[in-house]
Amino acid sequence: MKLGKIIVTTILIMVVILGGMGTYLRQPSGQLRDFDAWQAKSNTSAEGLNVRFFGVSTLLFDNGQEQILIDGFFSRPTLWQVLSSKVSSDSRLLQKFIQEEQLDQTQAILVTHSHYDHALDIPELAALLPQTQIIGSNSTLNIARSHPEVKASQLRRAVSGQSLRSGQFKVTPLASAHTPPTPVNDDLGEEITIPLKLPAKFSEFKEGGSFDYLIEHDRQRILVKASTGFIPGQLKDVQADILFLGIAQLSRQPEDYQKSYLQQTLAMVKPKIVIPIHWDDFFQPLDQPLQFLPRFADNAPESMRILIKAAEAQQIQVVLLSNSQPYNLLKSASSQVP
Repeated sequence: MKLGKIIVTTILIMVVILGGMGTYLRQPSGQLRDFDAWQAKSNTSAEGLNVRFFGVSTLLFDNGQEQILIDGFFSRPTLWQVLSSKVSSDSRLLQKFIQEEQLDQTQAILVTHSHYDHALDIPELAALLPQTQIIGSNSTLNIARSHPEVKASQLRRAVSGQSLRSGQFKVTPLASAHTPPTPVNDDLGEEITIPLKLPAKFSEFKEGGSFDYLIEHDRQRILVKASTGFIPGQLKDVQADILFLGIAQLSRQPEDYQKSYLQQTLAMVKPKIVIPIHWDDFFQPLDQPLQFLPRFADNAPESMRILIKAAEAQQIQVVLLSNSQPYNLLKSASSQVP
């Protein structure tokens, strides 16, 4: 009897310890208020190009008449949903965003790669926005093809270095590399070769090849780089005023990799402004304030500090977008000394 009590007590203690550890690891890896000095100041303007940030690498570029959307990941299923079941788009939520953000003005959706946190909503968005082009890898297009209402004429394969016009925007896809693999993200280079039937397990959203996108609009050159990976020398001839730079897992890479990544991006592109992306907890819905990725997933504040230190050493301004308020890129870039 005594031994039984000891065993039961030991089990209860282990459950409490493991539960506490789980709670700790699910908490945000830091606080956004620690980076208030870099938070964007309100500077919306009717002139030039405004951008809105919806977490991960979902960026909406809007000139008042036309829009370009990067990735368009709005549904953001919870961690439990991702781990325990198949994932799919929240159609009602997407319809709400389309109405509120006037996404019927979207000329094209540029998809950086085919993991679910970038491409999950592509089929539903394409069906709801029949005049919008979907641009991405063959894997991305096979995700889009899963919806019966998506037209073949909407789908365009991204070809590295091959520019295309979309309204007043000129877009150039550039072959890129994904963040180095992790135990739950080891499918780099794998493709989706047939239409992906949704709902689907998150692991079925293969990376399928990654792209950066150079966006030119009027006097502005903007580079969007969603993943913390690089192809050496790929950006040596690319110049941009503003760089949207993915920092997911940056702090968890070896120091040599961190230096190489920042050399191949910041030092090579020489932007006036760098805006970090892919740092937020994408298991949280967008009706809640953005927060850093949880501890079990990343040390996002440390990644932010690494970027800030490198940018300030090169006299590049860091701007942190932490909500979906419009941010005017022309006013921001023109205010910086070249």
